[in-house]
Amino acid sequence: MANEHTENIRALFLNHPDTQDLFASLDYMLKDGVHFQREGSQAKYYNYIYSNEDSLRAYYQYLFNVELTFGGTEVSGYYFLDFIGSTRGQIDASHRHHMKSEHVIIGFIIYKIFFIDNQIDVVSVKDLQKKIRIDYEGLKPGIYRLIAKSRNTNPGNLNDDAIDATVESTLREFKKIGWVTLNDDEFDLLPAFDRLIAIHEDLINNLDETLNELR
Repeated sequence: MANEHTENIRALFLNHPDTQDLFASLDYMLKDGVHFQREGSQAKYYNYIYSNEDSLRAYYQYLFNVELTFGGTEVSGYYFLDFIGSTRGQIDASHRHHMKSEHVIIGFIIYKIFFIDNQIDVVSVKDLQKKIRIDYEGLKPGIYRLIAKSRNTNPGNLNDDAIDATVESTLREFKKIGWVTLNDDEFDLLPAFDRLIAIHEDLINNLDETLNELR
């Protein structure tokens, strides 16, 4: 009976009235690393997951050995696919999101600006680019090294334009996976941005030391 009950749970989401319209695209995005919260066009997917949470969790664990996980708080929560233990699951490698080192470091700097230095007045991409160039000038050598390694070039060939381009590409990557909103020059952090903190907890807990290594 227990196995039959589990099998029934795994299939329950198929009976939901929105499954035909939403599940296929939701499935692709979840496997691509997107985090879903009550935000704009994501809200319909969030509500769909919320309504079918137990069924979808059983489905992804059984077929792909990954965990459908809820993060954040009840008010500012989000859903995403997480790996179970050390396994990478049964999701094809082409769907696994690998973040570049320079994007992670820019994410750390954004975290410091907003959550440690409380500079919440930074609301545009240009503001963020300028602040990183000027207020965090001492970190440039390390950022250049990361960018150069990614581009297979010499750090000496890079300048402030590379910093600006990397900040913009970081925000675009974060937008893809549901960590920020990005509309032209305006951006905002979403609740799922705290996944950066969760994934890199040790480095965040020693953030000054982490950033000092860039100098």
